[in-house]
Amino acid sequence: MEVYLLSLNDISHISMRSLLHENQILSFFNDYHIDLPLPEIYIEFIQKLAIFHHGLSVFFIEQLETTWIESMKEFNNTNLSNQWLFNYNNKDNDDDDDDNDEQGENTHGFKQLWPGLGAFNDSYYHSIFYSNEICSKTDEIISRLLNRTINNPLIIFVCGAKDSGKSTYLRYLINKCLSQINIHPKITFLDCDIGQSEFTPSGSISLINNITEPLFGPSASHLKKPLKSFYFGNIKVENDKILNYLNYVKLSYDYIKSYQYDILLVNTMGWGSDTGLIIMKELIDLIKPTNLIQLRSSSPYFRHIMPDINPQWSLNASISNIYRQINNISLNYSYNNYDYNLLLTPIRQYNYKKSNLTRQSCIWSYFSQIETKQLILKPLIDYINYIEILQFEKIGIGLLHRQIEAKYLLQVLNGSIVALCKVNHTMLYHTSSSFPALIDEHANVECLGFGFIRSIDMIRREIHVIIPDRSISKTMINSLIKGYDDCPDEFYFMSIDRWRGYMPPYVTGIFNNSTI
Repeated sequence: MEVYLLSLNDISHISMRSLLHENQILSFFNDYHIDLPLPEIYIEFIQKLAIFHHGLSVFFIEQLETTWIESMKEFNNTNLSNQWLFNYNNKDNDDDDDDNDEQGENTHGFKQLWPGLGAFNDSYYHSIFYSNEICSKTDEIISRLLNRTINNPLIIFVCGAKDSGKSTYLRYLINKCLSQINIHPKITFLDCDIGQSEFTPSGSISLINNITEPLFGPSASHLKKPLKSFYFGNIKVENDKILNYLNYVKLSYDYIKSYQYDILLVNTMGWGSDTGLIIMKELIDLIKPTNLIQLRSSSPYFRHIMPDINPQWSLNASISNIYRQINNISLNYSYNNYDYNLLLTPIRQYNYKKSNLTRQSCIWSYFSQIETKQLILKPLIDYINYIEILQFEKIGIGLLHRQIEAKYLLQVLNGSIVALCKVNHTMLYHTSSSFPALIDEHANVECLGFGFIRSIDMIRREIHVIIPDRSISKTMINSLIKGYDDCPDEFYFMSIDRWRGYMPPYVTGIFNNSTI
C-alpha cells in the first residue's frame, strides 16, 4: 500500500521563518506521482497550514492503490471509517468494548478538505515515544541477532496484558530488524493472538515467514498469506477449548522447525489471569524462547493485570495436566532458561475503542483483493469471476463454538464469511446424500483463506462461494467452517445491488426452497 504523507511537523522549523516554497510541495507530489487537477490550490493551502499549524499531517488518499481504502471512502460516515481509520470519537456511540480503559478523547478527527485531500492533527502529543530502556533492550536483541551462530536462531516471546502495546512493539522490533544494513534477516512470526491477529483476519493461529518489508500501519494495511494457519474460529479461548488452541500452536511450531529462520517473533494473547496464565505457561515450555519481553503500560489507571512472567514464575506456574498427558509431556517439566525483561510502555493519550473495528477492517482488507483495477467495489453478487462452485458430496460444513441442529447449518452458513479449510478426509462423515458432510469436532482445521457464501442451490446441491484469493484452488478446499466473525455491517450492505434494486436473501431474510 502506498501512503503519501506530508508532515508539517517535520517542516515547521522552516515554515515559521519563511513561506514553504511551492517547489518543495511540488517535489513531494512528483516523487509519488500524484496528479492533481489544480495543484496551485493545494499548494497555497499547504503553505498556509505550514505557517499557522504545528503538528499537522496532510495526506493525499486518492492515489492509494488499494480497494480497501477506496471502499471505506464510500462509507466515510460510518463507525468503521470515522472511529478506526481516522480515530474520530463519536460521542453518541456508547461502545461497551472493554478492551480499552484509559480515558481520553480525540477531538482532532480527520477533516476532508477536497475529494482526496484531508488533514488531521497528528502532533507529538499523540505520538509514541519509547523510553531509553525499551530502545536499549531492543538494540541488545538486534546485537544478539547480528552476532548469533547459524544454528542458533533467536526466539523472542512478547507478552503483556490487553492494551499494553504488544502489537506496536512487535512492529517496532520488525522494523528495527529490517533496517540493518549488514544483514537481511529471515524473520518468522508465530501469531498466537486470536483476538488481535497481526497479519491475518482474527480467529486463526498463523505462521508468517515472508516478512521483508517494514510495517507502517495497522494490521489491515499489511495482511499476508501465512505459511501455515489453523482456524480456531473465536477471539477467546473457552475452558473446554484449551486443548484445541494449544494443539494448533504446537502444530504450527512443529511445522516451522523444518524451515530456516534467523529470528522467530511470538505474539501472544493479553489474557493475564486464570486459564490465560496456564496457556502462557504451556506456550513458554513448548516454544522455549531465548528472550521473553513483557510489556506493561506505565499508566497509573491501567487496570489489566498480569503477573511478572519471569523465570521464577515459570517454575511455579500452573499447567494443563490433560494437554501434557495427551502429548506425553512430563508433568514436572518446566522451561525457564530465558532472558526476561519487563518494559513499561508509554501512556496512551486517548481512547481508540478500536478492538472490534480493527478486526472488521482486517476482514475488509482481506476482501479488497477482489478488485484491483477499478478501485470501486461493486455489489458482491456481481463478482461472478470470483465464484467457485462446491458440490455437496465434495465438501464438509461446520460451525465452531456454537451448537445447532445439523439440518439448519446451511441456512446459518449462507450469506456468511467462512474459513476455507482442509481437514483429513477421515474426519468428514455424511449423514445424507442430499447434504454436505459434517466435520468431526476433533478434526485439525487447517485454514487456507476466507470466502463469502453467496448462495446455496439445493436442487443442484451446490454452494457458491466468493473467494477473493485467486491462489487458492478449490480442489484444496474440502471444508467450509463458520466461526466468530466481526464483520462490518457495511460489508453486507455492499452486497445490495443499488442500481437494479436487488436485495440478496441474506439481507431481506426471504428465502425459497431451491436457493437459500
